[in-house]
Amino acid sequence: MPINRFYSRLRQSGEYDEYMGRLIDAFSPEAAKEVVCRSLVSIGYDGRIYDCDFNQMLNLPVVNGKPLDIFNFDFESLLNRRIRFGSHCFGCTAGGGGS
Repeated sequence: MPINRFYSRLRQSGEYDEYMGRLIDAFSPEAAKEVVCRSLVSIGYDGRIYDCDFNQMLNLPVVNGKPLDIFNFDFESLLNRRIRFGSHCFGCTAGGGGS
């Protein structure tokens, strides 16, 4: 995924746009239907809930009016949440998917 150190390396080498272009061109609606964030969540050491491990590494917690954690979440709200996404999500929706 193009995040953190890998993102920095891609930017420094001037390869980021080409890499993202390849991921975007490889987008698969079928892979998008099966991404992990649609059925699992990640939990941080402090109890915060994230849509996926990559969002956790980017510090993008699940937000439903306020950041959710294992101490204050509502299961129905979690099931019906809006998944936070960004350009890194193309990695899980490319080709056969990353999930």
